[in-house]
Amino acid sequence: MGRYFVRRLLQMIPVFFGTTFLIYALMFALPGNPIDTLSRGKPRNPAYLQYIIDQFNLNDPFIVQYFKYIGGIFTGNFGKTFNNVSVIDIFMQRIPVTLQLAATAFVIELVLGIALGIWTALRKGGPFDHLSLLATLLLIATPIFVLGYVVQWLFGVKLGWLPPAGIQAGWPTSYILPGFVLASASFAFVLRLTRQSLLEVFGSDYVRAARAKGLPAWTILRKYSLRNSLIPIVTFLGADFAALMGGAVITEGIFNIPGIGQQLYQSIRLHESVVVVGLVTVLIVAYLIMNLLVDLLYGVLDPRIRYE
Repeated sequence: MGRYFVRRLLQMIPVFFGTTFLIYALMFALPGNPIDTLSRGKPRNPAYLQYIIDQFNLNDPFIVQYFKYIGGIFTGNFGKTFNNVSVIDIFMQRIPVTLQLAATAFVIELVLGIALGIWTALRKGGPFDHLSLLATLLLIATPIFVLGYVVQWLFGVKLGWLPPAGIQAGWPTSYILPGFVLASASFAFVLRLTRQSLLEVFGSDYVRAARAKGLPAWTILRKYSLRNSLIPIVTFLGADFAALMGGAVITEGIFNIPGIGQQLYQSIRLHESVVVVGLVTVLIVAYLIMNLLVDLLYGVLDPRIRYE
């Protein structure tokens, strides 16, 4: 286990450098430049613009800018915005909001996805099974910005059941609608994955033997079927939680939630590559750690899995 853990940590190093390099390259390739963005519609102050150029190494080639930024990360300096605000301060201010939104979405897809997946697997071929498959197909096919505006208008504006925007009402009231929108596609995948995994386990020899012995259906489901079908579900959920934090850009924009996603959108518009890469770097590390924890959890769920 120890050697496997060290090997996985070493594998994270090229992934870390590769992803940060790609994000930095994409920001560098955006049309326009930060100087034009900052001075648009305003009188130019040459001294201030020169300060920005020197502070953010804007005259250096792309590769030099990247390595200077990475060097700063390893010394604990994630950079600052053009307004001289630390990226770490921005992250600490906004990450609680994004974590609450991601946790709400995660609970929705975990509880509802697995529960309805079990229900449809137990009633394969019934009306509810067909209805759930149709509903999940609709959720997967609908763009998230379309679903977001529809849910916001229907349940927030028209019916008034929940706040249509903002976080003034606090958790969980303000996070239910955006949480559902953020979790919609993942919820559909979890439901289908749970259903399919359980149906495969239901057809295995040991489950048929348990039924032949006359064991109650709940005992068969709890002791023999559910645990053995959880590995693909845990794989998806483990990677999805980190993805939920990074994928909240559109949702936070629709519902005006001041989280990491909204900050990323604003920083991309301002060409603040240091802020974008800094925030994305933290999300990448969270994603890698979640994948490692999922791999280690396999051995807990299935005693046959051993890491040599």
